[in-house]
Parts: sequence; C-alpha cells; structure tokens
Amino acid sequence: MNGMRPPHSNASNAVDRWLAAERYDGDDQADAALLELFESLPLIAPPAGFADRVILRAGIPATRRDLFASRGARLAVAVCLVALGLGAVWLPPVLRVLAGFWSFGGLVQGGVRALADAAQWLATALRVWDLLLTIGRALTQPLTMPQVTAGLVVCLLISSLAFRLLRDQLTGERNWTYVDPI
Repeated sequence: MNGMRPPHSNASNAVDRWLAAERYDGDDQADAALLELFESLPLIAPPAGFADRVILRAGIPATRRDLFASRGARLAVAVCLVALGLGAVWLPPVLRVLAGFWSFGGLVQGGVRALADAAQWLATALRVWDLLLTIGRALTQPLTMPQVTAGLVVCLLISSLAFRLLRDQLTGERNWTYVDPI
C-alpha cells in the first residue's frame, strides 16, 4: 500500500458515525462525533532524528559550541573570580565609610550641598543661554534690514542660476559615445 497504514477500524466507525451525524443529527451531535473521531485516531510522532535532519537540510549547524571550551573564556571567568575575591576583601572598609554618611547631619549636609550645586549649575546654564541669545540677536538683527535681505536674495538667485547652468552642462555631455561598448 505504498507505505500507508491500513485504516483503523475504530477510526472508520467513528468516521461513519460523524458523517451520519452531519447528515441527520444536529450540530451538537456532529461535534461530539467529530471529537470522538479525533480521539480514536492514533498519535503519529515523527521518526527519531527528524528534527536534526530538518536543521541539517536548512543549513543550520546542529552542534552548538560550548562557550567555556575556549581558553579565553576560562581565563575571563578566572579573572572575574579573582576580582570578586579581592572585592570581598575591600568590601568591609568601604561599607564602614559609607555607613558614616548615613547620619542625619550628613544627610542634611549632603542635601544642602546638592541644592547649592544645582543652583550653581542653573546659574551657569542661564549665563550660557544669555550669551547664545545675544549672539542670536547680533546675527538676526542685520537680516531684518531691507538692504541685507535684498543682497541675500540676489546671492540666492545667482547660486541657483549657476547650479542650473552646471546641471545643463553636465547632462548635455552625457551620451553613448563616451561609454565603452559592452
């Protein structure tokens, strides 16, 4: 039978019951018969090694390289473990210093210092902003004069005309006589 399995007798009976339910009975009986048909079908699993053959056919290497197989990765892990060990030696003194900051007076002093630094930063930012506004006014004020605006418009027209002439010159020289034959 060309590798096909003969139909299962329970499955063929379930098919007959489902078809009869579809013809003569209501939707609920037909749904129940269809569910019975699906439950009577045998579970088919792919043969062993199927996924590996598919992955190999797709061109994806099936073997994964072990990350810790290289000496460089092992050396990096060893260096990290040594750094962790040395960090554990330095941890108690650092924690003692940090614990000194947790007093209420130290907290208030740190808050006041942060507020003063923020105010100083804001004053510096405002001075820079004022300088930028002054430069902006110095550059835009001449542009409001009619003579300067007219001069800029004339320069724009001249550059547009020069661009148009250059484009016409370049496109006029393009033809097939300058192209090597294929």
